[in-house]
Amino acid sequence: MIYDKLLEIFGNVIPEVDSSEISMESSLTEDLGLNSLTMMLLAVSIEDEYDIKFEGAEELKTVKDVCAYIEEKTGQK
Repeated sequence: MIYDKLLEIFGNVIPEVDSSEISMESSLTEDLGLNSLTMMLLAVSIEDEYDIKFEGAEELKTVKDVCAYIEEKTGQK
């Protein structure tokens, strides 16, 4: 499932955030504290994992948005 893999990626990119506290509704900036650098690291990690390219990713605000974006780009659930 994309969400489970995403939690693993979040754990690598932002190890200071406990993945058990991350939900689909978590805000990337407010709840997870991502800044422009960590957003870039997250994007690169997701691109590598799913072999996709982020375009228009600045519109992604929550974990749910990221999951939906990956589903759209890969056709996975």
